Amino acid sequence: MYAQILISLREAFEAALLIAIVLLYLRRMGLDEYSKYLLAGGIIGIIASGVAGVIAYNTYLLVEEKELAEAVGAFIAVPVLTSVIYWMAMKGRNIKAEIEREVERRINLRGALGIFSLGIVFVFREGLETVIFLLPLIFIQPYASFIGVWVGIAIALFISYMIFIMGLRLDLRKFFYFTSILIVFVASGILGYGIHELVEYGEDKGWALEPWSNIVYNLNLPEDSIFHEKGLIGGILAVLFGYASKMELIRLLFQFGYLVLGISLVMYAYRRR
Repeated sequence: MYAQILISLREAFEAALLIAIVLLYLRRMGLDEYSKYLLAGGIIGIIASGVAGVIAYNTYLLVEEKELAEAVGAFIAVPVLTSVIYWMAMKGRNIKAEIEREVERRINLRGALGIFSLGIVFVFREGLETVIFLLPLIFIQPYASFIGVWVGIAIALFISYMIFIMGLRLDLRKFFYFTSILIVFVASGILGYGIHELVEYGEDKGWALEPWSNIVYNLNLPEDSIFHEKGLIGGILAVLFGYASKMELIRLLFQFGYLVLGISLVMYAYRRR
């Protein structure tokens, strides 16, 4: 559940941050009449995100090759997740000015319709990213994912309320930096899980995968152990950090290779800021 909370918290907070920047700009410019169109667009974006999640999950249920579908879902989620983290790190310092220019442009071109569509885009984009990121985790922990999403959104809305209504001071740079590092760990685990599912699919199909499918280590834990990835502690470590009680060579190489690359990328991006 913790990884699901982290991802939904980050994405929901980004959406709330974008909406808040627009609301504050509209108030500063004396254009409060457009706020209701922005919020209406945001509500449509939330509904559209939920529909996209339902469609994606039900599509998975209809697929016969579950292992292949889970692998593909992981391989889609990881590069998208990585690009979003890097984009936010590189563009974050200028995002306020860019959004204000976009608001002015949309008002001049389309008026209320432009602001309405902007609300849809901001919220639906973050919502769709959340669906993509969480889909592999939903395969592993469907109920925990559902609960985690709503807990993460609730925390994000609470933080947003404290910042923009109560005047709480939060270092956004540090917030996005540390959550980016944590999400890199989650993404490496998702990638490793996808590799594992692909290996199992290949073995079922009779592919010759040695030596890449050779087991590098095996803790020989029973499935009822709390330290097995299906157990309480092991399950938390698996979703948050990509822990596994046994691991194939190819999974080890890709998972830890991505971890090193991802953390280096985040540190490089934030140093440039």
